[in-house]
Amino acid sequence: MLIYILYFVFIAILAVQYEFIPFKNNYLLFAVALLLALLAGFRGIDVSKDYYNYQYSFDHLYEITGSNDLSYLLIFEPGYIAIVYFFRTLFESNYGIAIMMFYAVSSMLIKTIVINRTSINPYLSLLFYYSYFFVFYEMAQIRFGLASAIFFMALPNLIQGKRKTYIFLILLATLFHYSAIFYLIVLIFTVKNFNKKLYFFVLGISILLAFVHLPLLNLLGDFNFSDMSGKFSNYVGASENDMAINVFSVFNICNILCCAYLIFLLNTETINKDRRLILFLKCNILSIFILSFLSSVPAIDLRFNQLFGIVQIFLFPYLVKYLPAKKYNIFIIILLAACFFYITVFYGHILNPYKIVHIQ
Repeated sequence: MLIYILYFVFIAILAVQYEFIPFKNNYLLFAVALLLALLAGFRGIDVSKDYYNYQYSFDHLYEITGSNDLSYLLIFEPGYIAIVYFFRTLFESNYGIAIMMFYAVSSMLIKTIVINRTSINPYLSLLFYYSYFFVFYEMAQIRFGLASAIFFMALPNLIQGKRKTYIFLILLATLFHYSAIFYLIVLIFTVKNFNKKLYFFVLGISILLAFVHLPLLNLLGDFNFSDMSGKFSNYVGASENDMAINVFSVFNICNILCCAYLIFLLNTETINKDRRLILFLKCNILSIFILSFLSSVPAIDLRFNQLFGIVQIFLFPYLVKYLPAKKYNIFIIILLAACFFYITVFYGHILNPYKIVHIQ
């Protein structure tokens, strides 16, 4: 597990250095992104639990897509199928490694380009991404990892008012993971103003719903989920056996406190001057609300929460600017990232000890 820690420490040092003496070095930033991509792309098949399932689909995709009724499109997205077909054509063996490397490199490079242009401290944003989301999206759920990268690419367009470009990119992301279609919900948000009372109210309702646990499956009654997408039907079926999500996890509590602190501390004029901050706050509050609202449907709850909560990697660096500890704020935020990292990698046992994949 040492390699995971070394990566964290290395990125944390760069984040501290950037905070005290800001430097513009795209080569270094993208070298860090490439190192993260190599960590994900060359991971052994035992490192993350999803690798076996992906390797099976790589090996048997020709058989799976041999059906004339196109039912396989309920399971695998067109973009995923195209990528696998492409690399299966290029490589007779080791195509699984090539596919994993493609997903890791393309996802991390796209995200890093956007982080470099959007974050107030790109290394700190990368640190938060590595501490939590990287484990899920680059080491396990690779299809959504690429889809979320395209979402990142779409965000600056929405901030600039280019709604058609945003819609196009989200539809493109949907080709790699169907759940990306829900990013169209972000279109309801305006980046021109922020209503503090409204979003304080939404945060309050979210905390209240966390105690209520709406029985959504019971409210849906006898609705026949078998007629819907196979994936969604499986999610709902799993939810009937799972316990409700813990809304008051460390991650969600920190997200709530971060949003509440920034809304309370900053006046409306300050928030409205920063369109990026407006969008990040609204997306994170939406993710908090979703986690509470869908807490009784755990199989889809966390997925939708992470869908919008991924922008918290841009929001937490704002605390370095606005916490009262001044120059020591960066160490407080890195300690928070370290907490996320420990819970995800060590306490949560999401990853096994790192091994390099066997190349034939």
